[in-house]
Amino acid sequence: MFTEYSLWLLPLLLVVSVGFGWFVYFFKGKNKSQSYSDRQRNILFALRTLGIFLILFLLISPVKRTKTKTIEKPTIVLLQDNSSSLSATKSSQTYKTKYLDDLQKLSKNLSKDYNVIKLTFGSDTKQLSDDAKWQDSVKFNDFATDISKSMEFISENFSSENLSAIVLATDGIANQGNNFLNYADKFSCPIYTVAMGDTTIRKDISISDIQYNKIAFIDSDYPIEVTIKADKAINEHSSLFMVKDGKTTPIKSFAIDNNDYSITAELKTTSKKAGIEKISFYVQEVNGEQNKINNKEDIFIEVLDAKKKVLILANAPHPDISAIKTALNSNQNYSVDVSIAGNNAKNPADYDLIVLHSLPDNSSSFNTIKSLQDKGVSLLFILGQSTNIKLFNALNTGITVNALSSSTNNVLASYNPAFSLFNVTEDITDILKNMPPLVCLTAKYKTNANIQTLLFQKIGSIATTYPLIAFNNEGISKKAFIMGENIWKWRLQNYLLSNTSSQIDEIITKTAQLVSNKTDKNRFRIEHKNVYLQKENVVFTAQFYNESFELINTPEITLNIHSQNNNASYTFGKNNNAYYLNFGSLPVGEYSFSAKTSYNNKEYKQNGRFAVSANNMELSNLVADHSALYTLSSKTNAKMIPSEKVKQLEEIIKQNDSIKPIIHVNMQNKKFISLWWYWCLIILFLGGEWFLRKYWGKI
Repeated sequence: MFTEYSLWLLPLLLVVSVGFGWFVYFFKGKNKSQSYSDRQRNILFALRTLGIFLILFLLISPVKRTKTKTIEKPTIVLLQDNSSSLSATKSSQTYKTKYLDDLQKLSKNLSKDYNVIKLTFGSDTKQLSDDAKWQDSVKFNDFATDISKSMEFISENFSSENLSAIVLATDGIANQGNNFLNYADKFSCPIYTVAMGDTTIRKDISISDIQYNKIAFIDSDYPIEVTIKADKAINEHSSLFMVKDGKTTPIKSFAIDNNDYSITAELKTTSKKAGIEKISFYVQEVNGEQNKINNKEDIFIEVLDAKKKVLILANAPHPDISAIKTALNSNQNYSVDVSIAGNNAKNPADYDLIVLHSLPDNSSSFNTIKSLQDKGVSLLFILGQSTNIKLFNALNTGITVNALSSSTNNVLASYNPAFSLFNVTEDITDILKNMPPLVCLTAKYKTNANIQTLLFQKIGSIATTYPLIAFNNEGISKKAFIMGENIWKWRLQNYLLSNTSSQIDEIITKTAQLVSNKTDKNRFRIEHKNVYLQKENVVFTAQFYNESFELINTPEITLNIHSQNNNASYTFGKNNNAYYLNFGSLPVGEYSFSAKTSYNNKEYKQNGRFAVSANNMELSNLVADHSALYTLSSKTNAKMIPSEKVKQLEEIIKQNDSIKPIIHVNMQNKKFISLWWYWCLIILFLGGEWFLRKYWGKI
């Protein structure tokens, strides 16, 4: 490949090469000491001229262009459902024999012309090897079905290939993950579906859903909603029962008045002890019901003994104190005490949160607050007219107040939409617009990078970036700030507008909750789920930190598991700088564990509880959803076929003109100066001329 300029130089190089060859030819011809024949001189002339020409030819940087062609086969992904809902139908033996044999033949035939990827899915997605047989890999025994996760797996691993078609073989019953129909627009290839399972609706009553909070607190009421569904059971009667602490309680009786019946029972219950609490619900079976497994459902709730102790410490009585105490006491998770600074009846270090109203006001309160701050106690500052600003600034809280005078400003609240430490509902932001002003110092406020502001100060009609309510979660002591007093007026105004103070109480309690949550500084940590599903792998991880809080895994960690029927001991495996332990699946029940390790002659221990829940997701609904499969295929210009005709997919795929290989053409330019054979030619011509001249000169 040459440029236009290079082509003009080519004749010049040829003339120079021939001229130089003639010059040598003529000079040697005059040398009488050597006598060559005309034939010999012509050969030497030709070799010399070619060698010189090849060398001069490199001056125009010639390039050799090569073209390579590769063919990428179309990729076909075969995605087979391996969940237990397929084995629960009457036709399961057909699926395990003829269907899997037909699927194996389909895979083998498609492999001749296509790149076939074989995947199984249930609770997770697994890729099979190329030589794996479907009969050996598919057992229809997975405890859940997550089609969306398998779609994500395909998108992440095969979208860069020539992905030409997806074959999804399932009954369409997805009980985990997102709606798989949303993935129709994510792929540009057709998604063929193989309709499996049974669409027959049989007489059945079941617990279809339970809504509840997975975490509750001791002595606190928490709601539970149980939804019951009945199919083809008109004119039947049934009742819902709750089993808790070995006691059975009737919840609701009902008469089924249609063949597509649904009812939701609402209840409240209370837990009296901390730990993992099991609550069972069951609905009475109806006459002629075949699937009775879905009549019962267990839930597990983590009950916490986490009542926070709060101390309101003030320099003098003030209406704000009563307002804050009332707001916090509205939440049963707080225990609130009040004390005046200088009164030693309360020990501030015993509390999870100290509310400091108009403090520090003197050196004594400053020293107390400084000591609490150094110990990592959480603090909520409410600045008032009695606050000593110089002492407050000396605490280095993250907010500096530069007072301009001894006067005060009436400051309104302006919500910061960028605040993200906790959720603020729309009704709260609306009510804040109608709150009376707080009394703040006339000052300039400076905040460091760690301050996150919930409400800004609005002075008259001027919106500022000065904080009104703000947080600093950095350092060993978490801090919150209310930069003005008279928040008691907010509660009264809230009640005046909506007959409740709940919105302002929620701001106060969420502020207290955020600040009072302690940072985990334990050097020995065990992490696990509180509830594992039946057949799910029970996995624990652990971390251990040295004195400098660096993650290490030098010491061995042992863990003992205790249940009603079994006790077992394990040793954690080491993974990078942490620990990992997989028990596999455990029987349904409640478990406790104790873990311990030793480091630098000191022993560390951790105890806890977890549960394994009987999981009936796959058996709670056995009615196949072929309409969803049809919709998915229609959206991607593909077809749905019944499982007994799965072999027909080979012909259907081959007839699709959009499924074709991709031809990749790669053009590569290589300079002649880098070609080894080009230099060999130069050496051959010049070396041959030199050798022949020496050889013939001696004859």
